[in-house]
Parts: sequence; C-alpha cells; structure tokens
Amino acid sequence: MNEITPELWMSRATAWELLSLAFLLPTRELAEAVAAGEYAAACEEAFGALGCDPKVTGAVRSLLLPYEGSDADEVFHALRREHTHLFIGEKFPPITPFVGVRAAEKRGQQGMLFVGRDTVEIEHFMLRCGVAKDLSAGHVNDPVDHVGTVCEFLKFLCLVNARAVAAPPNAQIVEGDYDVFVATHFAEYAEWLAGQLAELARIPFFQAAGILLKQALSR
Repeated sequence: MNEITPELWMSRATAWELLSLAFLLPTRELAEAVAAGEYAAACEEAFGALGCDPKVTGAVRSLLLPYEGSDADEVFHALRREHTHLFIGEKFPPITPFVGVRAAEKRGQQGMLFVGRDTVEIEHFMLRCGVAKDLSAGHVNDPVDHVGTVCEFLKFLCLVNARAVAAPPNAQIVEGDYDVFVATHFAEYAEWLAGQLAELARIPFFQAAGILLKQALSR
C-alpha cells in the first residue's frame, strides 16, 4: 500500500467531520449549510479527493440538491424530526446510534450504555490517544461510542496523522491506530448502519449520509 500523504489525511479528516455533523444532533448551522448548498459541495469535494467514483458523489449531490434554496429553519426541523425518528424513537430507536449496543445485540446480549464491553474498549482506546470528555467544559455526558462521536474521533486521528494538530502531551498514538480502530471497533457497525439507512431513512439527507459512510470506510 502506498504511503498516505498529508493531503489525503486532511481529506479523510474533512470526510469524517462531515459525517459527524450528519450523525450528531442536527444543528441550525448544519441546516443553514445544507440549505445553502455548502454541505453538498463540501461532500463532493472531500469524497472526490478520496477517489470516490464520480457516480457515487453525483448521486449524493442529487439527493442533497432539493434542499438547496430551501428555508433553513424548515430544513433544521426536518433534520431534527428524522434524527429523532431514526436514532431516538419513542421507546426504542429503529437504528441504535451506539456501536457497543449494536455489537452486544449481535451477540444476542442486551445492549448497555456506558458500561458495555465494546463501549469500554472504545473509551480506553480514545483515552490512550488523549481524547476524553471534559464535563467542566460543557461536554455532553453521552456514551463515547455514539456514531457521531466516533466520527469526530476518526477526524482527530486523521488530523494528527496529517500533522495538522498535535496530540495531547499525555497521548500515546502509534502508527496504524486509525486502521486498527476502524477495523476493530467501527467497520462492522458502520457497514450495518449504512445498510439500515438505505432501508429506513425517510428523507434524502440521511440516505446520502449512509452512502457517504460506506465510502469513508473504504478510503
């Protein structure tokens, strides 16, 4: 395998940032970017730089195109409604956003937030890399294996590999951590999530997010 350039690491970082925005609770800033066409353009540029098939990026652009020129407030409420429907639900979410819960359920066990085996392993990996929640700084006390948070962590690893940010003084980040984390802790869940979104997402934004997530895994 050819050495990955800093430029490619930066494109990977941008891709994971765009995905984290898609899977965390939608913000008004995201809705404004979607309505302005900026989110679609950023996706096309980042995933194009990763070598994605133009047909794939074109399909994503087509899914996001109807949002352009729409009222940002309407887009915001549409994204919030669908996020709530998919990832929160009334009693149980149609799609769990937590990697550890899905892993436990696949083993026939009950998924448990915060204390599940897979969640703890992900948290330990992040802590070794110098990433931890700081509740005093206003960080939300949610499980770290939420898909949006995992995408943020992968963005961080890409930025470190690109030499765009310095790892914290207490971090122990070694070569290959990015590939190990994806393969060991995320790829299986992400493939499942992409398939679930293709089947269950009711609006184009989350259909596009599923397509992009699958592409990010292979880049």
